[in-house]
Amino acid sequence: MTAPKYEIPKEFKNQLRFVESADSRSDDEIVASLRKAAPLNSSEKNIWAFWDSGLDSMPAWTRRNVINWARLCGPSWTIRILDAVPNSPNHALNYVPPAMLPEAFVKGTLKGPYTGPHSADFLRGALPYLYGGVFIDVGIILIRSLDKICWDILSDPSKPQQVSVPWMYGTVMANHFVAARQHDPFIKRWHDLFVYLWSGKNSHEGLSANPLVAFAQKLDFSASQRRGFAWDFQVGPGVVFEYITQVIAWLRLCMLEEAGDGFSCADYAQNNILWFDSMEEDWAAEKFFEALTTRLDDDPESERYKKAYELIWRLLTKSSMQKITHGKNLTKTPALGILLDKPENVNKDIEEGTFADLLRYGSVHFEQTRSQIAVVKIEKPVETMKKGVFEP
Repeated sequence: MTAPKYEIPKEFKNQLRFVESADSRSDDEIVASLRKAAPLNSSEKNIWAFWDSGLDSMPAWTRRNVINWARLCGPSWTIRILDAVPNSPNHALNYVPPAMLPEAFVKGTLKGPYTGPHSADFLRGALPYLYGGVFIDVGIILIRSLDKICWDILSDPSKPQQVSVPWMYGTVMANHFVAARQHDPFIKRWHDLFVYLWSGKNSHEGLSANPLVAFAQKLDFSASQRRGFAWDFQVGPGVVFEYITQVIAWLRLCMLEEAGDGFSCADYAQNNILWFDSMEEDWAAEKFFEALTTRLDDDPESERYKKAYELIWRLLTKSSMQKITHGKNLTKTPALGILLDKPENVNKDIEEGTFADLLRYGSVHFEQTRSQIAVVKIEKPVETMKKGVFEP
């Protein structure tokens, strides 16, 4: 066993243990393998992600996220970074039939500032449904292996759960992480509804006017704020909820009782989906650029050092991932993803001797000893409907 680059402090020795990387290939070797189209097989252990202009045009910090997915999850998982680059071996349409996707995606006519994120949305239900696996945003730093986050449970025939998503509040999920067994009926309905809402559209603007999701026009930020989510939006709720229409589609499904087809989405959401607390597992330290750039040899009595120490070791011991958002044009304060994208910050996420480097190293080499993550048992919505998926 190689000597650890960083030591686990005494106070965390019972929460972490040192492990070797599950993939010993170099960064370049892993990236080279991702440029090729990985053949499909019978395994459902697929990691799916999307970057519209391709792997090589991704911000370097997101590419390093993906490299560490390989090192953390190991060779039993196949990673594919799909794109929309003409003639690319990893083009999304090589994996998803055009009939399953909005015409705007197939023809490349999407408009607006969010074509990349919404293109990913069209795939995050389709790919797990068709092949099984986990769709992950490239902005995620994985800290816990996918097997230990949810797949060991989803693949256990004695367990009822077939899907796993982060829980925000009520029946609101966060769509940056979607795990599902192949051909899951809830995921199929979710994907079909979302694509239906995009019929004849080239932009997300106006999606909430559809009668199927018109209830979203009455939503505000109060429920998320009560849970502790404190994004400083510079736009109103209508803009935000229209941007995340895929989440609104999920919300609708969770209100649908059995309506003649023998399938209750509301019951399935309660009994067959593994919800885990996104506040605890995914977003424990969103605003922490200063913490990442703090040096490990700084004054340990300084407030900056203490904050960085607390944040990074909190992530390594108690979180499954850190979702780094962009929130382009949505928030007043630039989100961490925006800051990491800046040319002057190009390697801040791996700068030697900083808490960022500790996080990168620890996410692969410091394995958590906790047996399970923060699972949530949701309540059925107060108001439900006996309606079909497409019934107003």
